[in-house]
Amino acid sequence: MMSPLICFDIVEWHRLERVLRQFGLQQGIPPSCSIEQHLHSVDRRGRHKYDWEAFHAQYITLWASCAERIVTAPPMVGAMQFHDPYMEWYRRITRRLITPPLHRDQMRCIRRHSSDCY
Repeated sequence: MMSPLICFDIVEWHRLERVLRQFGLQQGIPPSCSIEQHLHSVDRRGRHKYDWEAFHAQYITLWASCAERIVTAPPMVGAMQFHDPYMEWYRRITRRLITPPLHRDQMRCIRRHSSDCY
């Protein structure tokens, strides 16, 4: 489920099912999303007196009906477990630690919980 976020010339899709944890709801693995590439080429250059309300009318209509797109999910109970499917997915797709090359060996040891690294 998506809802548009609108700021003058910019429209960004807000993926509602990706922020469930922020609202105390159980987070599942979100579906893949497609991005409307044509929206990325829209900007205000040379359009100082442009009618953005008319240009983005379809997205404004969607925003006005946002109450029809309320996401529901079971409430989160306690902390999410390490082996929860969402956490395994998250670890697989996310770069969690960004370290300078000088410290990478130390970070590998920390990630493995090894005591014989140094």
